[in-house]
Amino acid sequence: MTTSLPDQNCKIVAESLTDALAHQWRNAKKPDNTAFASSSLTVYKGADFAKRDIARQRDALRQCPSKSETSDKRQWDNVHEVKIPAPKGFDDVVAEEGHLGTDEKGQTVDAYYVSLTGSRGQYVLNSAISRGPDTQEQNRTDAANALSLMLSRLASR
Repeated sequence: MTTSLPDQNCKIVAESLTDALAHQWRNAKKPDNTAFASSSLTVYKGADFAKRDIARQRDALRQCPSKSETSDKRQWDNVHEVKIPAPKGFDDVVAEEGHLGTDEKGQTVDAYYVSLTGSRGQYVLNSAISRGPDTQEQNRTDAANALSLMLSRLASR
């Protein structure tokens, strides 16, 4: 079980999810490829491990504030933490947004994304959405709605 975070050179690398009991990830896209989304759930041995996961993600955002992040041929820029109203019911939420300028094939793209990660007890949930220009407000709304829905489903079990 791994997650992807930037290293000291702002290159995206796989990092082990230590003390995680389970991790599930799902990707989705619109048929016309105008929107991409992902969601994940990580279950830790306890709430302290989930808190560390959120702190690690927040620290990673602060590590590369003026540099581009890269993974193979993909390149993200303007990656930063944003303050948005956190969905209710979470112990902590970190919100990230940025711009994808080059895709996995090295082709130029113009996609903007929002990623919200929230913890509640031993659970860490993530929702991310990516679309073209002038979509960040809608991306924020959709990511927050998805994160809230995931938490409500988790709480109903």
